[in-house]
Amino acid sequence: MSDEKKDGEKSPKLTVVDGGKESSASRRRKLTSKQEAFLAGLIRGKSQYQAYCDAYDASGMKRSAIDNEAWRLAGHHEIARRLQAHHASVERAASASAGSRRRLVLERLEHEAMNAESDAARVRALELLGKTYDVGLFIERIETDNSDRSPDDLRQELTRKLQDLLTG
Repeated sequence: MSDEKKDGEKSPKLTVVDGGKESSASRRRKLTSKQEAFLAGLIRGKSQYQAYCDAYDASGMKRSAIDNEAWRLAGHHEIARRLQAHHASVERAASASAGSRRRLVLERLEHEAMNAESDAARVRALELLGKTYDVGLFIERIETDNSDRSPDDLRQELTRKLQDLLTG
């Protein structure tokens, strides 16, 4: 096709664009270096106050003003989103770590229960396996009597039991 119209004029050159779709990386808002430093302080476990003081020049500011600015900054959409994502990541890692430790302990106990050299070690491994939540064989249970009795009835029963112990 020609870029010239019938009357000799050139038509504008057309360019195909991506359609306005943004990648997930570009959708994430950029933070300033000071905001990044504030976020890094929060992630390291610092208080909002301390993270703000470390990231910004807070000299000459009152404590209440620093607290207010730190609170406002912590509420910034991107900072709050990244902080929440960090906390979720830490929780997932801790959960995975606890689960893998649990599997390791159970596997080792099963191995000991089958291959221990002494009978005592084998029985102990089986006992510990039996106490796990999944099996629940060796759980101590305490039964309580919740029948309604008057204080006088309880006093008489206790007195009788004490007398039996003392004379018995």
